[in-house]
Amino acid sequence: MKTLILLRHAKSSWDFPLDDIDRPLKLKGINSIIKTAIDSAEMFNKSDIIITSHANRAVHTAIILARETNLGVDKISINYSLYSFSSIMIEKTIRTISNKYDYITFVGHNPAFTDLINKLSNKKIQNLKTASWAKISFKENKWENIGIGKVSFKTN
Repeated sequence: MKTLILLRHAKSSWDFPLDDIDRPLKLKGINSIIKTAIDSAEMFNKSDIIITSHANRAVHTAIILARETNLGVDKISINYSLYSFSSIMIEKTIRTISNKYDYITFVGHNPAFTDLINKLSNKKIQNLKTASWAKISFKENKWENIGIGKVSFKTN
């Protein structure tokens, strides 16, 4: 059985003239991800690894998650493929994950995460909000073979 958590990065700031990849988190976003991490710590603590986009807002979200759940930053891995707004790219990345990992948290972006949830789960959503997560549990034992999974949500 494989479990995937899709955690959308926390609310980012548009207050600075920066490229999209460099946008920082807003204070509101920092507070939201702290709350999400604490409220869902039992679930996140099962993560074998946290794989994050290399965008500033995603990395910062992953660091806060690791700190607040006592997972440690050594569980964080940056994957450049997750800085994508296409669910196709994210799905390809999932299917190449090592099968030594059974429980994975991805930190990334919309609309890719919402589209992926709607493609790989038994429920449909309109939008995965910032600092919110979807957990998809698959019956399959290999990432490359995952089909439609059972989903649960936490939204802010």
